[in-house]
Amino acid sequence: MIFLAPWAFTIGALAAADVVFLHLVARQRPAVYLLPTTRFIPDQRTLVSRVATRPRDLLLCVLRVLLLLCAGAAFARPVLTPARGATAHVVLLDRSRAVANPSDAVARARAQMSDGVPVTVIAFDSVPTVLARPAWDSLAGAARAETPGSLSAALIAARRASVALAERVDSVQLHIVSPVAASELDAATERVRAAWPGAIRVARVALRSDSSTTWRLDRALPAADPLGPAMASVRVAPGARVTRLVRGTPSAADSVFARDGETVVRWDSTAAPRPAAEGLAAGDDVIVAALGRVPVSLKGRAVARWADGTTAASEQPLGKGCMREVGVALPAAGDIALHPPFQRIARGLLAPCGLTVVETSADSTTISRLAGTAQNAARADALRSGTDRPSPLARWLLALAILLAIGELIVRAQVGPEVA
Repeated sequence: MIFLAPWAFTIGALAAADVVFLHLVARQRPAVYLLPTTRFIPDQRTLVSRVATRPRDLLLCVLRVLLLLCAGAAFARPVLTPARGATAHVVLLDRSRAVANPSDAVARARAQMSDGVPVTVIAFDSVPTVLARPAWDSLAGAARAETPGSLSAALIAARRASVALAERVDSVQLHIVSPVAASELDAATERVRAAWPGAIRVARVALRSDSSTTWRLDRALPAADPLGPAMASVRVAPGARVTRLVRGTPSAADSVFARDGETVVRWDSTAAPRPAAEGLAAGDDVIVAALGRVPVSLKGRAVARWADGTTAASEQPLGKGCMREVGVALPAAGDIALHPPFQRIARGLLAPCGLTVVETSADSTTISRLAGTAQNAARADALRSGTDRPSPLARWLLALAILLAIGELIVRAQVGPEVA
């Protein structure tokens, strides 16, 4: 236990010492001698002071000393600082779409932990989930999420969880078990990382291989087609899935094609609407360009949206495959088809249903900044940041001081007015 205002207790202790000193300066009546001339002495009490070797009225002195010490301790604001152990561990376990093998990630995290060590696991994709008592076997068998990961959200959750751990340990070691994909980092990651006052151990696992570039269209696009540049990076592999691009209304044969497990995309990219400045978002990619809006009639899951939230592309399962309709018209002239963000959006809108999106690993410089320059785990006092809990002892000390004050009044009344 420590005092937040130790000066208050110091004042109480000095006042108690002063009380003891005053009780050593005893005041008492002088000795009485029978003399004939005593009739000329005024009839009133006479007191003299002298220094004693032990306090007079010992009970009253003790009550006053305890009263001052209890009041000083109460106003000194005692706080509890419980006994702590060595080091606790916080593990950020990536469960996002970027992880190639979730079971391998769990095994890597488990291998870094020792028996009996306090461990808090935070499984994260786009949203972190805190698991104070992790069941490793259950985590290994859990399905991987198909949403992007967010290291910023995971680091914030780790910082919050560490406050409770810092009450029981001397330091907290943070681990990140993740492929650390570039899509998991954002503008806030570096600032959030700076809020962790220690080293971070980064254990990188395999990045999920991208399958969105191993498919093909059933018909090759001409060189002048505005969607042609987006298809230049698509690799045709043996057994690759097939997408059929339809410019007009899908036919019955197109429906059969989709039911057999393939994808039909209706996209008239050169429709009539006049292009205007529009914002378009699909997955993690966003562009602002001169685009035309075409109404989307297909009812299903929105896979792309305009800046105002209106659906720009919709997807609906059909048999073993799916149908997709894209309502984005491209300008007749311009270089938008050459921009990498648009090419990624175009590939995503043309890719077969169920294929993973492009994931790239963060560079080594970013990984170094994430790990930090510190060599040691975060100290508990830096994590608590003044979160020591006020002790309920303060109110009990104040109540005891009030009782001692009442007792002092009673004892002083019984001793008499000669005692100050």
